Amino acid sequence: MNSIELFSGGGGLALGLVKSGFHHKAIVELNKNACKTIRLNSAFDFGKCVYECSVVNFDYTAIDADIDLISGGPPCQPFSLGGKAKGNEDSRDMFPQAIREKRPKAFIFENVKGLMRKSFSDYFEYITLQLQYPSLNKAIDEPWQLHKSRLDHYHAQSDHTQLEYKVTCKLVNAADYGIPQKRERIFYWLSNGY
Repeated sequence: MNSIELFSGGGGLALGLVKSGFHHKAIVELNKNACKTIRLNSAFDFGKCVYECSVVNFDYTAIDADIDLISGGPPCQPFSLGGKAKGNEDSRDMFPQAIREKRPKAFIFENVKGLMRKSFSDYFEYITLQLQYPSLNKAIDEPWQLHKSRLDHYHAQSDHTQLEYKVTCKLVNAADYGIPQKRERIFYWLSNGY
C-alpha cells in the first residue's frame, strides 16, 4: 500500500504506518531538523522520499503512483489551548487541502484537542464537510463561512450515496493505549465511500 505523509515532524506516524504495511512515496516536512531526524533513523530508509518543503509548495504530480493513504498532523498552533487560538485566521491552518491534490483511498489526520473547543465548533464542522466533499472547492477569496454554507446545502440535498469520503472523528488519549503520558489528540480518518 502506497502512502504520502504530510507535516511529518520527526516521523513517528510514518514509522507506525511502515510497521502496518505502508510504503511511503513521499514524506513532506518543512522543519529541517525534523527532516534530519527522519533521514538519520536507521530503522527505515526514508532518505530518498523525504521532501524538505512546505506542503503548500509540494508537487503532488511528481508522485507517479496510486496513493492508498495520506496521513499527517497539520500544524496545531491555530487550535492549541496554549496558543493564540486564531483558528482559520492563522496561516498555519492547512487541514483539507492535501486530499484534493491526490485523492487517496483513505486519510488519517491528527491534531490537538483544542480543535474541539466550542469556539471552533462551526469551523470543526467545516473541516469535516471539506474532508467529505473535497471536490467542492473553496473559491479564491471566498470566506470560509460562505463555503461552509455551500457545503451544508450540498450535504443536506444529498442522499449521502454521493459522499466522496466517509469521515470519522474521535478524541483519543495516548495514556489509554499504554503510553506513559496523557496526550489527547483528535483523529480524523476517512475512507473512500462507505
